[in-house]
Amino acid sequence: MSEDIIRLQERIKELELENLHLKENQISVNQAKELYLKIFEDFPALIWRSGLDKLCNYFNRTWLEFTGRTMEEEYGNGWAEGVHPDDFQFCLDSYVVAFDKREAFLMEYRLKNKFGEYRWIRDFGRPFYDLDNTFLGYIGSCYDITDSKHNEQRLEILNTAKDKFFSIVSHDLKNPFNSILGYLDLLTENMDKYDSVKIKKIVFSIQEVAENAYALLENLLLWINSQKGLITYNPVKLNFNALVFESLSLVSAGANLKEITIANNLADDVEIYSDAEMIKTAIRNILTNAIKFTGSGGKIEVSSQSSNQNIVLSITDSGRGMNQQTIDRLFKIGENKSQVGTNGEKGTGLGLILSKEFIEQNEGNIKVSSELCKGSTFEITIPLSQKRKLPGS
Repeated sequence: MSEDIIRLQERIKELELENLHLKENQISVNQAKELYLKIFEDFPALIWRSGLDKLCNYFNRTWLEFTGRTMEEEYGNGWAEGVHPDDFQFCLDSYVVAFDKREAFLMEYRLKNKFGEYRWIRDFGRPFYDLDNTFLGYIGSCYDITDSKHNEQRLEILNTAKDKFFSIVSHDLKNPFNSILGYLDLLTENMDKYDSVKIKKIVFSIQEVAENAYALLENLLLWINSQKGLITYNPVKLNFNALVFESLSLVSAGANLKEITIANNLADDVEIYSDAEMIKTAIRNILTNAIKFTGSGGKIEVSSQSSNQNIVLSITDSGRGMNQQTIDRLFKIGENKSQVGTNGEKGTGLGLILSKEFIEQNEGNIKVSSELCKGSTFEITIPLSQKRKLPGS
């Protein structure tokens, strides 16, 4: 046998041996990859993986249990169906930009769970590579951060509320007392000079300022207790029209002072199941707001309509109205800028913020429509007693 043939046979044996080693190594690699995925299956984080096409091709058991969907439903872009619509574009853009640059990313978005609730997710994605350093795609780990997110938001609200509180105490609450003291000084110094008409006018002014200051203080204390969670929700069966009449009686003096007509067009009476003080406070504050921004001789209409599920109370004034920018700020504690009323009345904006909180706590909502120089309409929607199960029923 020639030496060439012998060398060829030896080379073939070497190649066969190398091939055997490669097969054994490949089996080990595949086994390692399988073990890798098994470890991920029950990992406490929500794990996902995508390929070179940027489409997801794997989700661990924790992810699937969280979303309540199958692997087939989540494949490709299926998982994106659970992303909150307001977060979708940000989520997609962040992923694509990072993928194209082969960079790690960290982003937060809301993802729907199996109960249909949106939960805040913190997603850390990074590129992953094969043993030979070949880029294979991305892998990500996600954690539910809803509780900490809510705590952050709550802290931000409390900080804003603290600033608002000091602003009210140092300015809005101080000014009325300065006015009262000023009127009293005027009376003290000129008691013997003024006639009864002049004295009566000053006394009425003091009364008006004092009533406004008391209303402001009442709203401030309510708001503080609301922020501290000290207001107890105590729903009972209530006569709705009686609540509205009581609220109207509390603001009638202010309306009479400005010669504002309040037209009562309430529908037939209905029962609601709500907290009486919260509902009265909300209605009273909205009525007071309508009087504040309606000029002398103006008109306010109070009407209602009911369905099988809700009662809708509409309070429409002929006042100065608002643009959309002002409407958008009405119920935001850090953005609501108090405006002077048609007779110079001052306030803090807390009344409307409290109204919204109280109505929502009673499972209702408030809608506002307005046009500059043409007045405003506040619609309060409250569920009827039939909508909610009463205690013991």
